[in-house]
This record gives sequence, C-alpha cells and structure tokens, in this order.
Amino acid sequence: MNSRIILLVTGLLLSSIFLTVGTVSAEPSRYLQVESITMTLEGPDATFNIEFELDIIAQMYVLFLGTGSIKSAIYDIFDDFDNVEVLSVRKDGAVVKVRNVSYHDPEQGGNMFFHDSHNLGTIVDTFKLVFPSGVERIFYDVSTTPNTFFEA
Repeated sequence: MNSRIILLVTGLLLSSIFLTVGTVSAEPSRYLQVESITMTLEGPDATFNIEFELDIIAQMYVLFLGTGSIKSAIYDIFDDFDNVEVLSVRKDGAVVKVRNVSYHDPEQGGNMFFHDSHNLGTIVDTFKLVFPSGVERIFYDVSTTPNTFFEA
C-alpha cells in the first residue's frame, strides 16, 4: 500500500513537470535565457559557442531526460540559418556549427568573405564576434548577427 502511494505521488509530480515544460517548449526564451554567444568565423562557416541558463523546471526536465531534451530550443535560436548542426549540448551551454553562413565574392579578389545579418531566435545579452585573425568585437543586447566582411 505504501509503495503505491509513493508511486502515485511520483507519477503526478513527473506528469506536472513534463506537461509544464511541454507547453513552455514552444517559446525557448521562457525557460532558456541566453547569456552569451561567441561566433567564430572560419571562412564560409562559423562555430557558435552558446552559454545559457535554464529555469528550475527546465533543469528538472534535463535531469530526467538529459541535455538532448533541449536540443530543439537550440535549433530554434538558429531558425534563420541554413545548414545548422548542434555539435554538443551541456546543461549550461552548447556548440553549434553553421555551414555556408558567409560567402566569397571572386570579383573582390583575395580571400574576402561577407556575412549578411541573420536573426537569432532570442535576445542575447553579450554577442562576441571572433574573426579568423583573432580580432574580437563585442555587442550587447542583440537579436541578429552583424553584417560584416573579413579576410580568411
């Protein structure tokens, strides 16, 4: 009898967590707060290192189902990009590779690449742009990647 009560209470608790997080998952900004993104340009490709904080319900969700359960929220951030691959997800961050996000104009000569701005699916507190030369530019409270050109 005692084990049935424990099982029932555990089931109700888990159900309420999963139902609550399920309704929240349509809008990642409610449970996933992006603190910073570092975009490292690599010719036509870019690697994004994302640091985020999860609310308590999402932390419980990750505890029971693993970090793969928030992968869709990471993809939502990069909805405006093509060729997106989530390389790894941790409980407080992720690494994303985007291919062909910048383009090369042969008429310009040299190894100049151009990156057109893309919308991010959230507002980012700190956005760091790292050029192939190692030069960094920092932006605050952004919702798009900056238009830029660079030599690779």
